[in-house]
Amino acid sequence: MKIHALQTGTVAVKRAHRKLTGPPFTRLLSVLLDWRYTEPLPIYSWVIEHPEGLIVVDTGEAAAVMEADYFETDYEYRFAQKYGRMFKFSVTREQEIGLQLKALGINPRTDVRWVVLTHMHCDHVDGLRYFPNADICISQAEFARTSRAFCRWPIWFRPSMLVNFDAQPYGAFTHSHVLTKAADVLLVPTPGHTFGHQSVIVRDGGVDVLLAGDAIFSEAQVQADEVAGIVADVKLARHTLHTLRQHAAQRPTVILPSHDANAAERLHARQVHRHAA
Repeated sequence: MKIHALQTGTVAVKRAHRKLTGPPFTRLLSVLLDWRYTEPLPIYSWVIEHPEGLIVVDTGEAAAVMEADYFETDYEYRFAQKYGRMFKFSVTREQEIGLQLKALGINPRTDVRWVVLTHMHCDHVDGLRYFPNADICISQAEFARTSRAFCRWPIWFRPSMLVNFDAQPYGAFTHSHVLTKAADVLLVPTPGHTFGHQSVIVRDGGVDVLLAGDAIFSEAQVQADEVAGIVADVKLARHTLHTLRQHAAQRPTVILPSHDANAAERLHARQVHRHAA
């Protein structure tokens, strides 16, 4: 299988957003009060060329996020962006996933079978409008909280598949959901960043390519046992972090978070995670 890393712009976030710096109950206040930003982080979508059909994992950001009134539809994030200046996006029309797919000779309206969403935050779903005919897959737990998501969905948006994970272990994961008949693309629960966050595992030639969404911000956080500052539940996030470490210890695993600057390079090299002793 061939996996493409498509960068749909960048986002800089508060440093306290990327790394938990104080007591868990003060994490949102820490982010709002932090004046320091990270470097611009990539916003990756992933395209899997699979014999059963093309799979897109997350649809990336859209240039509309640069508009001044983008966050007006959600009061929580309107407040956060107005008073905390939470995010600094940089996205052009040419960087949107639809145009990048067309440059690869892929028609997003007709050639994509599945769109898997790790979670419902704007920088992972704002490209949905390019995929009106794909089967859209998210976790049931994530969809149950969609009223709290801050993004502009197409009017036609209806998930085709709501995943309730089976009690079928895979590696360190106690539950999973098999997407393909070949059982070489699986979905696994990785809650914490959001309550219904899921990740995608591609079994490719003896190596697991784990598309981790925002379960972590970088592979380095797995090494450092470092929980992010913006998580829905710190305990869940820490459990997911430990599960990722255990899985990589059991099976050769390339860990690819959506905002990791080195993710595309590790994908190309199939560089598996090595945890420091």
